[in-house]
Amino acid sequence: MLKPVVCVLLGDASGVGAEIVVKAFSGTAGLLDQAKVVLLGDERVLIRAQEIIGKSLDYEKIRPEDIRKNDKPLLMVDTGNMDPKDAPFGKVSPSAGAAVAADIQSVCEFYVKGYVDGICFAPFNKEAIRRAGNEVASELELFRADFSGLNVELEEEFGELNVVDGLWTTRVTSHIPLTHLGEYLNYDTILSAIRLADKSCRTAGIENPRIAVAALNPHCGEGGLCGNEEQTMIRPAMEKAEEEGYHIVGMYSPDTIFVHAFQGEADVAVTMYHDQGQIALKLKEFSHAVTVLAGFPVPIGTPAHGTAHDIAGTGTVSDSAFVTAFEIIARQSASFMKQKLNA
Repeated sequence: MLKPVVCVLLGDASGVGAEIVVKAFSGTAGLLDQAKVVLLGDERVLIRAQEIIGKSLDYEKIRPEDIRKNDKPLLMVDTGNMDPKDAPFGKVSPSAGAAVAADIQSVCEFYVKGYVDGICFAPFNKEAIRRAGNEVASELELFRADFSGLNVELEEEFGELNVVDGLWTTRVTSHIPLTHLGEYLNYDTILSAIRLADKSCRTAGIENPRIAVAALNPHCGEGGLCGNEEQTMIRPAMEKAEEEGYHIVGMYSPDTIFVHAFQGEADVAVTMYHDQGQIALKLKEFSHAVTVLAGFPVPIGTPAHGTAHDIAGTGTVSDSAFVTAFEIIARQSASFMKQKLNA
């Protein structure tokens, strides 16, 4: 079977991204058996990481338009846009944020031109991206804006999913103040999150995923005594999802949903707001967690742990979350390729 091409972005140069990439592709995980890989970033950042880790990657520098023509399993497009001197380890760097934004724009163009099938990026720093003049909450909005600017038709349902220990999670609302929750949480957004969870799991190879849905209020609202969102929004959205053929389990009280989910009763959990799901995941196994950006025409994923400024430059970072993210993106990329061939 033809292997997909996955573009790997080196991430924010002030963090652990390039070190992770060197460890992952010089290690024993066999990632190059799963996909052809093209690294995207400044070669000087990669060289610095190789010196820190004490290992060298066997890659060939190439022009973007030649990615499909070259049979070598590991390639690199050198952007030349990030002098390591401008991104000292452990400090938020607007220069690194600007380079990240430029690399996101480039990889979106690569996909539109047919050069790559999937995107896996080493960690970005959201503050650095904003300090570089990008008024966005996260890289999710940058990907949306860049694809839209390239006239790519995007799905209505989009957002972030996390994966840890085999369990997928997503949330109806994300980076908003809790005092504004009522502006974003409603029947339509809940149903949208359920649909997105199902589609993302299926492209990762999970057939008929079991979708656990969390309540908003303690004890599922206690029949309306402790809030009525369960009766007016969440339950109706769940019933509609069942009518559409989704495999819904729950609803579960927020304080027990992950007890059930981690016992194997669900494949994916839909929570109502950011910390409702993230606290449980980060307590479970944060260093191995993965973030998947869903609702795009191309699979996109990254480790969930961030740039780890406290250990950047030490060579001690683990590559386990990146390896898991890459494996998920490689599987999804192969699935997307199959769908295109059968279309």
